[in-house]
Amino acid sequence: MKLLFKLPVLIAFSGFVALQGCKGQDKPRITTEVETTAVEAAVPAPASFVQVATTEGEVQGISQDGLIEFKGIPYAAPPVGDLRWRAPQAPAARDSLLVADTYGNRCWQRPVMENGFQQKEAFTQPENEDCLYLNIYRPASADAKLPVMVWIHGGGLVSGSGSRPVNYGGKLAAHGAVVVAFNYRLGSFGFFAHPELSAENADEGRLFNYGLMDQIAALKWVQANIAAFGGDPQRVTIFGESAGGASVYALAGSPAAKGLFSGAIAQSGYGRGRQPRVASLAAAEDVVVESVGQGIAERAGNPEATLADLRALGAEQIVAATDFGGFISFAVDGQVITEDLGQSFASGRAAAVPMIIGATDSEFTMGPPEAIRGALLASSKLTMDMVESMTTYYGDEAKRDTYMYSDYVFHGVNRALTLAHEAQGQKVYNYRFAMPGAMSKPGELNGEKVYGAFHASDMPYTFGNFTGDHMEPKEPDARQLEVSEQVMSYWVNFATNGNPNGEGLPQWPESAGEYTMQFNPDVTEARKDVWNVRLDALNDLLK
Repeated sequence: MKLLFKLPVLIAFSGFVALQGCKGQDKPRITTEVETTAVEAAVPAPASFVQVATTEGEVQGISQDGLIEFKGIPYAAPPVGDLRWRAPQAPAARDSLLVADTYGNRCWQRPVMENGFQQKEAFTQPENEDCLYLNIYRPASADAKLPVMVWIHGGGLVSGSGSRPVNYGGKLAAHGAVVVAFNYRLGSFGFFAHPELSAENADEGRLFNYGLMDQIAALKWVQANIAAFGGDPQRVTIFGESAGGASVYALAGSPAAKGLFSGAIAQSGYGRGRQPRVASLAAAEDVVVESVGQGIAERAGNPEATLADLRALGAEQIVAATDFGGFISFAVDGQVITEDLGQSFASGRAAAVPMIIGATDSEFTMGPPEAIRGALLASSKLTMDMVESMTTYYGDEAKRDTYMYSDYVFHGVNRALTLAHEAQGQKVYNYRFAMPGAMSKPGELNGEKVYGAFHASDMPYTFGNFTGDHMEPKEPDARQLEVSEQVMSYWVNFATNGNPNGEGLPQWPESAGEYTMQFNPDVTEARKDVWNVRLDALNDLLK
């Protein structure tokens, strides 16, 4: 069985670069008994949803600017000490009112890269293992049973948080939804295995995918509590971008997440090929995830370190001993993930829910064509002869080398999963986002203009927050604001009734294997997608 291998990554995923905060904790404030009495006396009637009862105790939010916001609500126990590398445990009950006015800690991040894809963001939350918190945003009206949208942040499973400025949920919530965003464990804290941990089997086969288990725990918390915030637990849509989009796919395929959501939106999701395995489920050719823990022990200077030794290390030591040159993939553990993603969708075992699936038009196209081609060959089983056989579908070698990597990672995967999901009788709405940023380079492919929207450039539009962190302007023009309003309206409509269409919006037909909604500087419209022939050829080549 093979050890965990390293894949070169040409361009960082959304949020790979995050400002590393100070050490320590920054938890939501809990009042004393004397403070509680004073606060309760000033709280409006329960119908205002400013103060609500959760399964762990009373929570008070902030009402301002037509919104009610709750920041830093714990949805699981802090995964520290003996709970490091364990499935998430239930949060503790509280006797006092939790004033949820402060974002919780971020989970430990990949260290900042000096020349990264993303600009450094103005994070104020420190990094800490005690990081399993969520935030809730809703309109200040007394409306109940609103659709619920649960955001899963991107960042390659090594960075990001539910409180990134670009993903602030208030503007999206103002369109008529309850928006939830949460943190989940990242890097070697969220995706870890070790032979001793596997032998111990403390969580009945739930191994390695701790960050994904956190996501499931957050969704279970939403099911148990969101009605108190005026949300409808029967209308929960999960949505995420990049690693968040891959998480959406993984949750759709996970039996452990069954029944926790009624719709899904995957923005630049990925997940091609055979996934790594825990050793007990691995074949001879498989990647074995127990090597992760052994690698950390070696890099920490103690190759013979026991699980107890590794748990005794400080968080900074674990981060320092983590190899961030590899790419994290969810692993088949037999419980949370039981089969490869393609199998889940093709067999009909994926969640029977409507989906929106799409990506940006130029995803991973930064850099010289030969470098992009090198990344494609290094991260796939494609040979140069196979790559050359695809040239005719791109028009010439330069276009092939520029765009084929993005097709391999994103567009081709989206196409395959769309067709598989529709074959099972499920509705799918496809889109391609093409609003360019400051460094975008337009081109042409298959007779259509490519506007040059790079990976994650849809984030400001999804939430209406033009922070400048994704090469978008901080002062958007009229068309950019219009597209943002359209995206938010489509997303909330979809969360409301499983269909993105609504009054005043261009008609968005179901994909039916043909139609793709185009968001570009010229127009928002659905077209028969001329890229599908190329993507089908690539997917056939990879079978």
